Amino acid sequence: MKVLSPSAGRICDIALVHFAERGYDASSLNDIAVLAGMRKPSLYAHFKSKDDLFSAVLELALITERQYVEERFAVTASASVGLNTLYTDDLAQRYESSAALRFLLRTAFFPPAELKGQVSAGFEAYLERMRELFGVSLKAKYPTLNATDLEIFQDAYIGLIDSLHVELIYGNEPTYRRRVAALWRILGDSIALAAGTVAPSLA
Repeated sequence: MKVLSPSAGRICDIALVHFAERGYDASSLNDIAVLAGMRKPSLYAHFKSKDDLFSAVLELALITERQYVEERFAVTASASVGLNTLYTDDLAQRYESSAALRFLLRTAFFPPAELKGQVSAGFEAYLERMRELFGVSLKAKYPTLNATDLEIFQDAYIGLIDSLHVELIYGNEPTYRRRVAALWRILGDSIALAAGTVAPSLA
């Protein structure tokens, strides 16, 4: 991410929440400027257009959420941590508390037409990193898994994440909880079977 001045960084932080709540089309640079305590022409001194500001906010959101994912997967250094507690265990709470995640998911599902390529590339890279990290964690806990099974379970995990992202946007908490439990049950049993574990477990 390009280095931003303190004023530009503050504008990005404010715009992140604004875009997360309203989306691209319903967001107003004038409103963002007012929230930042400046006039609209002053905002243009930092960002040349709405697209320019939106791109900066997208980069900020991707960096924020990727860092969060990296930190969550780092807990697999503890043998007592189960794979089903990674990322998905507090994803619903994260969605409520993180404007960056709300912005990222809203933007991924409803990208501005003119920025669709940039949004898709950023979000796909974000998911791919999550896929890689899950693979590392899975291999560490189940070293007997062969490469083919590992690839399949990495893809299945991203399918699980995609499903939960949809539920966060369109569903409700009880449905989300049922879905995450059911999907982890299926994925966990499949991993255990492939790894030759006696009792299905993701711990």
